[in-house]
Amino acid sequence: MLFLFASSFYMLYLAESDGVTLPFHDEYGHIVLVLDGHPISLLADSGSARFFVVYGGWFERQYGRGSCRRHNMTCYFCPVEAPCDDIEQRERFGVRYAEGLDVYQYVQHRAVLHLGQSSLLITFGLLVNYTTKIGLAPHSTLGLSFGRADIPKTFLQQMKDANVIDTLSYSVRYSQVSQYATGTLVVGGTATEAQGTAHLPLKLIPGERRGIHVSIVSMTIAHAGASPAGGGSGRPTPISLDGSLALFDTGTCCIAVPYLVIAALVRHVRERIGTDSRVRTVLFRKDSLSSYIIRSHHVRFLPAIVYSLVGEGGKIVDVKIFPEHYVGSCNVIWCELHIYAHNNGGEVVVGEPFFRAYDAHIDLENNTTAITAHPLRPSWEKTLQVAEQPRSSGPYRVNQEAWE
Repeated sequence: MLFLFASSFYMLYLAESDGVTLPFHDEYGHIVLVLDGHPISLLADSGSARFFVVYGGWFERQYGRGSCRRHNMTCYFCPVEAPCDDIEQRERFGVRYAEGLDVYQYVQHRAVLHLGQSSLLITFGLLVNYTTKIGLAPHSTLGLSFGRADIPKTFLQQMKDANVIDTLSYSVRYSQVSQYATGTLVVGGTATEAQGTAHLPLKLIPGERRGIHVSIVSMTIAHAGASPAGGGSGRPTPISLDGSLALFDTGTCCIAVPYLVIAALVRHVRERIGTDSRVRTVLFRKDSLSSYIIRSHHVRFLPAIVYSLVGEGGKIVDVKIFPEHYVGSCNVIWCELHIYAHNNGGEVVVGEPFFRAYDAHIDLENNTTAITAHPLRPSWEKTLQVAEQPRSSGPYRVNQEAWE
């Protein structure tokens, strides 16, 4: 039954003539690859260049016999014709996520990647060690960022070398019927032009590791129903971020912004709540790495968050993320906000909420990205998912990789 379930995904792989289509199979931005017959769920991560899966032998030693069956589509086991007897002797590669709180170690392995009617040999990492201070289980990763000489060849580069795709590019297209990340990742192909499509050059910094970075001038907290460029006494005040970069990161559940932006958001909500003396705190969180929560009856006061980015020819492009994009699950008391505050040396992380607001095509060869805004959903507040507890994202995974 498991294999039949996976088949529904990889039979869609070649649905588009100019690229390979990989549907998201859950609300957390995971796609499925079939390796040696094993359907494996991987996080599609534009903030990382790494490509590795969880080795079943190691996973069951850590989490108990049968744990791979309990964690569907998590584990890869080496087939008899390509055993892993020498796995402990292979060269290890390391990567850190979540500001160093998660440490992954993996070795290289080759397997057959099944793509509908065709297949190819592909090299990827097998996770053989993992430590965490967060307490979450490890997950497999499909990195979509720029490759480097000091790490193994990326998934995109291998797909191009095998003539499966023509360019090192991909599109992220989220569905508008869900508040979570349903939709597709299309590997390869070209940007789809539509009315309102904006083109942003990727910023390359000499001597620094390349990422999906775009220059940012400022951020603005604006009324959700108004343009940040509107006049009048209520005109929002931009928060200058000149010289900073915005990292487009599908692997992060949230948007991470400077504390000044959080302070402006709190002021905005307070002004709209009014003089209710019982409201002393607007946003709550457990610790400095947790996302914020807000009282559910205050969601209607939340603002739009506007990024003023540098587009082609130096033109300023305003990217607007509305509450419907960054409000997560709610119960009768609380709603989770997919927002973190951090000071990360001139970088703001534009995570999953951005990709719910915009279709994006990222071209690593021409160093550009094309974005097209989704239409806002009418009466979006009525569609908020009510759960027993707000969706817990845990500490956000900052994809500033460190390696060993």
